[in-house]
Amino acid sequence: MLRQVIITGANGFVGSNIVAACLAAGFDVAAVDLSFDNPAYAQPALENLRLIESDCVNMPPVTADALIHAAFVTATPEERGESPELNLRANLEPLLAVLEYAQRQRIARVICVSSAAVHSGTTDTLVYESLAPRPLGVYGVAKTLMEHTVETMRQVHGRDCLCVRPGSIYGPFEFIRSTRPRLSAIARMMQSALVAGEIYVDRPQERIEWTFAPDIGRALVALLKSDSLNYALYQLASGEHVSNLAVARMIQRALPGLTLRVNQPEAGSAQADGRPRILDTERLRQDTGFRDWTKMSPATLKRTCDSIARALGDA
Repeated sequence: MLRQVIITGANGFVGSNIVAACLAAGFDVAAVDLSFDNPAYAQPALENLRLIESDCVNMPPVTADALIHAAFVTATPEERGESPELNLRANLEPLLAVLEYAQRQRIARVICVSSAAVHSGTTDTLVYESLAPRPLGVYGVAKTLMEHTVETMRQVHGRDCLCVRPGSIYGPFEFIRSTRPRLSAIARMMQSALVAGEIYVDRPQERIEWTFAPDIGRALVALLKSDSLNYALYQLASGEHVSNLAVARMIQRALPGLTLRVNQPEAGSAQADGRPRILDTERLRQDTGFRDWTKMSPATLKRTCDSIARALGDA
């Protein structure tokens, strides 16, 4: 079984939760990022955790059984002040560098973190891995190219590599950085709650399939522990659809004293009747048995809020 894993983008929101899950599962982890200012790393150093300050193109030689590539840029060309071509290159060049690195280091399995952004232009509400991507925006295009590249490496060149495609994620250790300048809707609600003592709910009936970030890490652990996998792509999502108003009310229960300000759209409007997108996860269940998704609750939201409060306090 794989026991040593390299995780790129380890300082980020998704990456830090993957690191935590792998450490909890007993893996030796080499965490790679340009810096480590995430509060997730404020704890005392662990024997099975090594922090490596490096970009993906110049990683030092590390012995490992597996590599999880979670380094990516979600910022738009406009947010980064660059051309679309440069923005696309910011995601594709690290991907190619990581795949080449894994070959040089004889790393057995590579898992690349994609995104539901590959379906940003899709009108289907039920999305299977076999549905052809329809990205809108440079980030979605980059993730689509990632998925196609990894599938080619697997099917044509016989490499043990695959992609995972998470949906909307919330959880601890989400904070703004240059490569990810926009917080999730839940994190924005919490930031408003902590700073202003109120939450403004603009689209109260809109339902989103939210997945708790630590579950993404645990699903990846299940993929690492599987001796053989049948596909180049697995979707990761809880299957739980929660309205914006329900999220706000749970935050209110987690943080008593908050004021909710709700904008009620007219009945029959698109805002009132929005249909949630569903990511099918049957492949993951069949190949790994993983189905242990955490239900959203005031407790999970309080845990999320505590880490955001800590990040605000450190700012």
